[in-house]
Order: sequence, then structure tokens, then C-alpha cells
Amino acid sequence: MIRKLPPELIREIAAGEVISGPADVVRELLENALDAGATRLYIELWGGGLDKIVVRDNGLGIPREELELALEHHTTSKLTDLQNIRTLGFRGEGLWAIRQAAQVRLTSRPPQQLGGATLTAFQDKTELHEHPAPAGTQVEVTALFCHLPARRNALEAPAAEARKVVHLVSRYLLHRPEIALRLVVDGEEKIAHAGGGFGEVVKLLWGSVVANRLLPLEAAEGPFTLRGLLSRPELSRPRRDRLLLALNRRPVEWPEPLLQAVLAAYKELLPAGQFPVGVLNLEIPTEHLLINTSPDKSRVRLIRPEAILGFVSQAVQGLLSAHPLARALPEPTPLTGPAPVQRAHFPHLRYLGSFRELYLLAEAGDELYVVDQHAAHERILYEELSRRYLEEPPLELPHPELLSLSLGEEMNLAERLEALEQAGLQIEPFGPGKYRIRTIPAFLAGYPSLVGEVVKGSLGASSFAVAWRTVLARLACLPAIKAGHPLSSASAQALLDALAGCELPWVCPHGRPTVLVLGEGELARRFGRRGVRAVVEPSPQRSE
Repeated sequence: MIRKLPPELIREIAAGEVISGPADVVRELLENALDAGATRLYIELWGGGLDKIVVRDNGLGIPREELELALEHHTTSKLTDLQNIRTLGFRGEGLWAIRQAAQVRLTSRPPQQLGGATLTAFQDKTELHEHPAPAGTQVEVTALFCHLPARRNALEAPAAEARKVVHLVSRYLLHRPEIALRLVVDGEEKIAHAGGGFGEVVKLLWGSVVANRLLPLEAAEGPFTLRGLLSRPELSRPRRDRLLLALNRRPVEWPEPLLQAVLAAYKELLPAGQFPVGVLNLEIPTEHLLINTSPDKSRVRLIRPEAILGFVSQAVQGLLSAHPLARALPEPTPLTGPAPVQRAHFPHLRYLGSFRELYLLAEAGDELYVVDQHAAHERILYEELSRRYLEEPPLELPHPELLSLSLGEEMNLAERLEALEQAGLQIEPFGPGKYRIRTIPAFLAGYPSLVGEVVKGSLGASSFAVAWRTVLARLACLPAIKAGHPLSSASAQALLDALAGCELPWVCPHGRPTVLVLGEGELARRFGRRGVRAVVEPSPQRSE
């Protein structure tokens, strides 16, 4: 028999969609405070938030006559148009859902109002009291899910729930470093931030070692702006848990195309399967963004993303190209961090000699460079191939070559035909599972045995861009100078000069470093000298 659900059951179901634990309560209250323009926040937890949660802010406050309305279902001052969402919250059900899940005590006073008021509410019961109060808003939430034992029993231990809240608050603070925030858990201060920049927050939450390896990023183009921090290539992780994004100040999960644009900007600087570390705030017009209107608003979709992806990719590439990325020579003792290099671009290296017929020794200013001749030659050849296939017209084969493709390769071929033609590969069907190669890139002339390998390689990986880079890297590796191949002084210097002319000279196409660097100051320290130029005339008594 079909029947209407009773109101109290409807409330419990609806509240559970928004509030599943203390972290959800804190998120709703934190977002309300930020939407109200708060610049100072105090958050307090007891019993992991199960017993008590307090959030206090210095925001705009709620007028006395609107307090009761603020806790009603689907009441909000934020939303007028779903196509123009500019606030963190907009559904108008956060406070109402908290009221169904716990006891709420809401105290507020706008700065211009004489006296404040407190509204106490739990489900259908409310009580309003007027009294003096500081400007801003304070919300106390107690006895979360006490009337719903099944939901309360499903929560983790108080310490685990508290960790979720600390993680949540940290995420918002990383994207809003200007906010002064204090978080206290069971009387113990966990976060105390007086307000500042991205660097100060990262140092507080992730430590100074990480903070010192992040590069400040600030870029703007038309309606797009990008601010934040991104790591040098030597600081990476196998997970993207410390690569954080906020779109229009909202912390969100990465839209996959946007993440790929950032990773592509690093090119071979990052090993496969690694992610940079950083915090990025991207501001775009609201018409480019579709926000999920379900309670989980962290999933968004970009609308007409091409211009956004291009802007982000260029901004990250510009950041990386403006900083020296040579890695420090390893110390015999534990590393204390990479030696600083005082140049934004690859320096002109003067050849000094070689070691083991593989490593070239060179100098630039007060620094010693060790260059892997094979990796360096790979980078030079790779960039030459990357230019040639774009600049040189493809060659038509006098006798088209036949090739068999697997089902997966056929599916990728259908998606990548246009990109393959731009690369110089014209491929057409020639029977079931058979294809005919009509044209090839000019650099493959004279290497007919490699044509099939190049085509199959370009149909692998997750995208054509990744697959094509892998193909070119393989082609660059084959003729590159190998270990044990001696170079004359002139040839070695020519190799160093060619490397300096590369767009990305710091790594080979496979992501390995081409150069390591050691400053004269570091050499002096290791030899026990007192200064960088601690070279004096020896005396009969003692010498340095």
C-alpha cells in the first residue's frame, strides 16, 4: 500500500542527506561564516564534535527578526539564480538539517543592530531570547544524533571524527590564508593562524620543508586568474591528496581535464604516476562553471573549458620556466634540501672534463654542473623531433604500409585520427582489422622499420598527447650518445650549448635529470673551508 511518509521520518531522511557526521556540521557553519564575510573564526569541538561544536565568527550577523527563518527549510539570502552561484552555500537547508540532527543554539547580532538574540532549536521546538551580544554569529551544536542511536553508532570514534574536522578546516584555510582561524579540540589548540599568505599556511600545516619547495604562482588573463603555490619537480607524491584546487573560492575535486592540463604543463619534469604538491585558487566567470546542486557541492563541471585549460597550462608552464630546476648533487650525509641556484634560466656551461665517459663536468659562475651526456642528448633530440613534425610536411609513402590493429587500438584510432594527421600520420581502413599507412612524419624517412612501432605507440596510453610524447622519447633514445662513448672537448661543449637552447633542459624525455649542480659554497663547507673563496697563500705554519 502506497502511503505518505510521516513528517518526522521525512525530516530524518532529509537531514541525513546533508549531515552524516561532525565534519558536515562544521562545513555548513564554516561556509556560512565565510559567506557572511568573516575574517576571524573560532571553532571548538568536544568529544570529536559528537558532544559539542562551537563556531564563532565576526561576519555580518543575522537580524533578530530573521533568526527563526534562518533555521527553516530552504530559506536563504544567497541564491537567486542557479546560473550565477557566487557563495559557498546556497541550498538553504544546512542549518535546518543540523536542527533535525542535534540541538542548536544560534546567537547573532549585525554590527548596526542594538543588542543581539539567541534562538534555541531542536526539530519543531524553538525559543528566542534577546540580550546583549558581540557583533557576529556563534552557533553551538550539541548532542549530535543522540535521538538517532543507529546514526550515532555508525560514526567513528571521537578521535577519528575530530581528525576529519581538522582535515576539513585545514583545507578551507589553505585556500583562504587571509582568514584568522583558531581550532580547539577537547581543550587542545590544533590550529592557530593569525592570517597571512599561502606560504604561512602551508608552513603551518605541511611544514617548512614542503613550504620551501613550493613556487608562488600568480597569473591573470582576461576574466581568468590563478593564484597559489606549486611544487618544484623534485617534490611530488604518488597520490594527488596534496594537490588542492578551489574554483571561485570553493574547495572542489579536480575536474579531470583541468588536472591533466596541470600535469601536461610539467611534461617530463614529473615521473609517471607522480603528482605535484600545491594549492591553487582559480577564478573564472560563473557562466563557465556548473556546480553540483546536491549536498555534495565539491563536484563541479567546466562549461566551454578550452580557454580555461589553455590559460592554466600556460600559467604553470610559465611558472616552471621562470625558475631554475637543476637538482642538487646528493650529500654523503642526509639531505637538507636542494642547493639554491641563482638563475631563472639554464646557464651557459663551460666544459671542464668528463668522468667515466658518461658524465660531463662543467662550470657556470660559482657552480659545478655534472651533466649526463646520454640524458642531455636525449633531451636535445626529443625537442628536435617535437619541432620537426610540426614544421616539416609529411612524406607520402611510395608503397603504403599495411598494419594490423587490435580492437583497443582501433577504438583509439577512431578518436585520434585528427591528431594523428596533424602529426603526419595518415591512416585509412583496409579490411577488417587492417589499416594502410599513407603518410609519415618527415623524420621517419629512412627508418621504415620504425613506422609500425610509431603508429602502435601513438595509439596507446590514456591520450594522444601522452602517447606521442612516449613515442618521441623512444625515438630520441635510440640514437642518443651512450655511456662509454668518448666526446672531444669541442663535441662536449657543443652538446652543452645545444642543451642550453632547449625549452626544458633540466630533464630527459623520460623524466630523469640531465644535470646536477653543486655550488662553490657547498664545496667549501664540505672541505671545511671558512668561506666561498677561502683560498689563501700557504704559510709554513699552516694551510687551509
